[in-house]
Amino acid sequence: MSETNAQVNVELYRKKTGVQGNVGLHLGGASGNSDFFTGGGAANVTYNTPTSSILILGDGLLGFRDGESFSNEGLIHLRYTWVKPPRFQPEAFIQANYARSRKLTFRALIGGGLRTILHENQTYSFTLGNSFMWEREHLNLTATDPHSDRISVIRSSNYVNFQIRKKATITLTGYYQFMPNEVKDFRLLGNLQIASRVAGPLQQVTTLRYRRDSRPPLDIHKNDITIGTSFALTFGNKKKSEE
Repeated sequence: MSETNAQVNVELYRKKTGVQGNVGLHLGGASGNSDFFTGGGAANVTYNTPTSSILILGDGLLGFRDGESFSNEGLIHLRYTWVKPPRFQPEAFIQANYARSRKLTFRALIGGGLRTILHENQTYSFTLGNSFMWEREHLNLTATDPHSDRISVIRSSNYVNFQIRKKATITLTGYYQFMPNEVKDFRLLGNLQIASRVAGPLQQVTTLRYRRDSRPPLDIHKNDITIGTSFALTFGNKKKSEE
């Protein structure tokens, strides 16, 4: 359920008409830039009408190393999608987050784009997303780091999502983000999530994530792999994955 890898996997929160959401607890570990155990919480609410959808998501993680805790990552995301078009759906979004394990003290972005539904039924869905966003980052760097500590750029953000909804819901998503004027500056993100009902509204979710940053700050690895388990209580109308 945790989305604090800075890229919100919005396809996990597409729901039916009405107010729905979940509140969850996350436990996990990481290797790469984040070699420690993590724990935290997340909550999201979506308000859906026949013509539009509004998503609000908040997420936070604490990292534990050598018996001490420290603030690791946090994120808040707001997104509006016009869902009346059956295949091509415009959307706009705004986000703020931080990730101290990657020396990121503040990041803000605002953007918009198009969600394309290639195929969708009760069991399978296959979607694409393409958008442009303005991004501002503040980094806590050493004096010897050649990387800029203040970054303001335009990025293209693109994703492909495939979801299977049976006894368990399996979601596979890949993101490719790049600067149009500097294609060698890019980020790759992969997300595999398996969600299954435990009892009633309680779900168990296992998530594997991969992240690659082509130009990270000094002493930050280009690759991150995280795996974690979370438990979430859902509320509101039933999700598509629960039908």
